[in-house]
Amino acid sequence: MSEKTLFLVDGSNNIYRSYFAIRGLTNSSGLATNAVYGFTMMLRKMLRDHKPHSVAVAFDVSGSTHRQEQFADYKKDRKPMPDDLSIQIPLAREVLAGFGIPVIGVTDYEADDLLGSLACEAQRRGYRVVIATSDKDFFQLVGDGIFVYHTGREILYDAEGVREVFGLPPDKVLDVMAIWGDAIDNIPGVPGIGEKGAKSLITEFGSLDNLLANLEQVKKTSHRKALETFSDQARMSRDLARIKCDLPIDVDFTQYELGEPDRAKLHEIFTRLEFAALSQEFVPEQPAAKRDYRLITSRIELDAFLSRSEGAVAIHAEPLTADSISPIAAVAVSLERGASAIIPVLPALGGSEQLKDGIAELLRSGRMIAAHDMKTQVRRLVAEGLPRPQSFADTMIMSYVLNPGLASHLLANIAAERLGMSIQSRKDLAKSSPTLTFDPAWISYLGEKSDATITLLERLSTELDKDTALESIYETIERPLIAILASIEERGIGIDTGLLETMSTTIGAQLDELERKIYAEAGQEFNINSPSQLATILFEKLQYPVLKKTQKTKSSSTGVEVLNELASYGYAVPKLIVEHRELHKLKSTYLDALPQLVGSDGRLHTSFNQAVASTGRLSSSDPNLQNIPIRTQQGREIRRAFRADEGNVLLAADYSQIELRILAHITQDAGLIEAFNRGADIHRSTAAKIFNVMEPLVTTEQRRAAKTINFGVLYGMSAFRLSNELGISGTEAKNFIEAYFGRYPRIREYLDKTLDEARSTGKVTTLLGRVRYIPEIHNRSWTVRGNAERMATNAPIQGTAADLLKLAMIALDARLKSEAPRSAMILTVHDEIVIEGPESEIENIESIVKGTMEGIYPMSVPLAVDTGWGRSWYEAKQ
Repeated sequence: MSEKTLFLVDGSNNIYRSYFAIRGLTNSSGLATNAVYGFTMMLRKMLRDHKPHSVAVAFDVSGSTHRQEQFADYKKDRKPMPDDLSIQIPLAREVLAGFGIPVIGVTDYEADDLLGSLACEAQRRGYRVVIATSDKDFFQLVGDGIFVYHTGREILYDAEGVREVFGLPPDKVLDVMAIWGDAIDNIPGVPGIGEKGAKSLITEFGSLDNLLANLEQVKKTSHRKALETFSDQARMSRDLARIKCDLPIDVDFTQYELGEPDRAKLHEIFTRLEFAALSQEFVPEQPAAKRDYRLITSRIELDAFLSRSEGAVAIHAEPLTADSISPIAAVAVSLERGASAIIPVLPALGGSEQLKDGIAELLRSGRMIAAHDMKTQVRRLVAEGLPRPQSFADTMIMSYVLNPGLASHLLANIAAERLGMSIQSRKDLAKSSPTLTFDPAWISYLGEKSDATITLLERLSTELDKDTALESIYETIERPLIAILASIEERGIGIDTGLLETMSTTIGAQLDELERKIYAEAGQEFNINSPSQLATILFEKLQYPVLKKTQKTKSSSTGVEVLNELASYGYAVPKLIVEHRELHKLKSTYLDALPQLVGSDGRLHTSFNQAVASTGRLSSSDPNLQNIPIRTQQGREIRRAFRADEGNVLLAADYSQIELRILAHITQDAGLIEAFNRGADIHRSTAAKIFNVMEPLVTTEQRRAAKTINFGVLYGMSAFRLSNELGISGTEAKNFIEAYFGRYPRIREYLDKTLDEARSTGKVTTLLGRVRYIPEIHNRSWTVRGNAERMATNAPIQGTAADLLKLAMIALDARLKSEAPRSAMILTVHDEIVIEGPESEIENIESIVKGTMEGIYPMSVPLAVDTGWGRSWYEAKQ
């Protein structure tokens, strides 16, 4: 665009539009941020795409307007601004201040009139004016150097564009609105004549005045009578809809000229609001002079660098190939912010045994070694033949303990949020410098990693020191677990790839047979994996009832819930499709994928993630072992491929009903405690209490109902969901839940108390003090708020279970090393630990495992562990 382009932004319109377009977005303190986020993204895209010379944003100013004086019912039905939107207006103003964009307004008149008057005046002074809004009213101003940029459609409209989208040129818009009216602003128009009729009349008669002067020529009787009755109302409506262009304004347009944004201010705002990508985008530029990143090529240089301080050392080992473990190309080392030493390790890049020995001595020295994601660093060091650090800290895990709900704890995100420091990615660097060398770009890239880590160490350590409980979580649970998980990953587990290939072939044949049956039932072949083609078959050709529409496209849903319900009605195709989907997922996700992930040693080395699940639970990836199906026999059969080495067996130890036991301990409910302490079947015991029968007389269905309630109550199960789960009426489900809480009153007290804690503090805590923030607990959306309430009641229980499992792993690791050194943990999934050891020692190993896990924490009820062993994971679980 030209240098003299002025963008006038309708602030009120755009922040309202953003508020309703984005729902449920809050930061970790519970502050609603949806409107300001959408407004910011609109503004950022507009500035980037159109590069305006000048910008101003208008907001309505409170107080009566001239339109309300003219028509008392003007906007009378408009609801007050929602509370969670009004608190975001100042935030939007802060964002605009950061961009250096002035906010304007005028009393007694609406922002629309101010924008119109400014647009007309600026146009007269030679500006090319663009009004940024989604309000169709502004179409009336388009022409002669004034345009509308529709922020919803991201389209710039000139006069011809208005004609195409509105059906009439800009100078006819006002006359159409005089008849059509505007429900949003309560502009009455002419009753009985809608948009289509209004446009047709103005097209035929050219203007409202000409139309009213020739009413006898109006062909449609109802239209003619309405116009005769409401002609004065039509004229008034035209006046109400007219955007003023003649307000007495005296403005210096040079004050709207756009300069450079205040990156520091924007970074602070976006960090506070937890807009991670925006925060990183506006990280203030770091003065190059303050960074001392140097390449070290001799042992003398390395020793001299390390002698500059006796304190903590931050390291970052960079592999030659991205996302690999080894070989290491170089190690970056920092003692203080702004200084990094880059030490080559790979001989081809200048590494030497002397330099490598210097790194090894540092790791063995007992100095505190800090890294971001120490587990990955340890694996890289060990793979290179370097020792594990004697003493270490992990800034990624520190960040996770302090706020587990953050979207990401990657170094780039945490450095941007905490330090205002931009960490470039290897992917971006590789675009300009694809080969890892020690040119300035790569030295800067490597230096940033240890530089940011040493600074984060100080910041995050200070925060942990202020919270004794969280410091304990870090020091006694998360930090000791790092080395254990690294060892588990390094050891891996044996995989029988031949068995997986055989299973894949078998299931492949079953899929072929299923496809033949599906095509026969459908009467034609089609793409089974295409939702649209499947919908056509089910709902158009076979005329099955449409049970649900997709939220986004409003097309007939073919989701698994819909298919299962259709199958329950006896329809063949949905039942076959569900079976096909399950087998196809099994084959593609595990049977075909697992062999591709096996290492050269014939073992599978999954990655365990400490800083992902906000509950405190571990997750796994590459592959994700948490999701191996266990409800179907075919899913369980996959575990046959996980095998022990010759002479060894696998022992699986699984906490039994740990969350219900924790619930009993935390609530101190006498009924639950009594049942667990006498070793009763907890579901049978619950059923006996709910249905008022003796335990031996409890039926299978009654026990199933009790089991559903026992576990469902931990997740805030509603009567509606319980009725669906059990196939009973809503009234019966409600009665079951009331009976449950009647028998276990302390559970209801706990749930209420936990919700009160979440609402008042925005967080909940586990038995050991781990924090889970619940920012959505005050969300205006019933759905979002309901999910938050369920999360709040479950998080302390699930988080405590995670804490106990981790403590058990730490204690078990120590005992196995001293009492059964030929055995080791090799997997953990949910509440289960898998150990590999010699078959000849299995009884001793089993005794160690049960004793350690069951005695890990004193509780009012016993912790129970189920164990089993065999050559494969499948056999161990039988």
